[in-house]
Amino acid sequence: MLIAKITDSDFLGGEPQYIEDNNRYNVRGVVLDSNGCIAMMKIENSEYYKLPGGSVDITETPEVAFKRQASEETGLPVEKIGYIGWVEEHKNKRKFCMVSHCYAVKTTSNEVNQEQLASAEERLGYKLEWIPYEEAITKLKQLSEGCKEYQMSFILKREYLILETARELIEKELGEKDQ
Repeated sequence: MLIAKITDSDFLGGEPQYIEDNNRYNVRGVVLDSNGCIAMMKIENSEYYKLPGGSVDITETPEVAFKRQASEETGLPVEKIGYIGWVEEHKNKRKFCMVSHCYAVKTTSNEVNQEQLASAEERLGYKLEWIPYEEAITKLKQLSEGCKEYQMSFILKREYLILETARELIEKELGEKDQ
């Protein structure tokens, strides 16, 4: 299911322009812990956040890639809750389209692999924070509305739309946990 096509026009005005080739493929999504919080990666030296995710290795399916990325960035093992959909980011200013397949997963243990987590944080310049779901949505929406940076505008809008689209899956998972 297509979540959204984000284009330069969302931030700069004018007619949307779509890039038909020069696609890049990534995965990202929601990592839910046993307390009902989601993993957010705070971008170093900024007020911005993003969801866990990254590139797909040539030998991986998108689902396997997201589980790997989620585990690397949180230091925790995860299992799939569901597929959320995909987002297309048509970056005309940069002349490429990034397609992100999006998943929701939950942690299966609270035992953090500190070495794995430290490596990912250092490499990516992120700090992991666990934030209640509704607070994360509010935070991303506010940051998105006030952002003036080209690249970050795409990231914040994408992450907000992913969280909004994942709402039903997350609420169902949290509801089952309470029973």
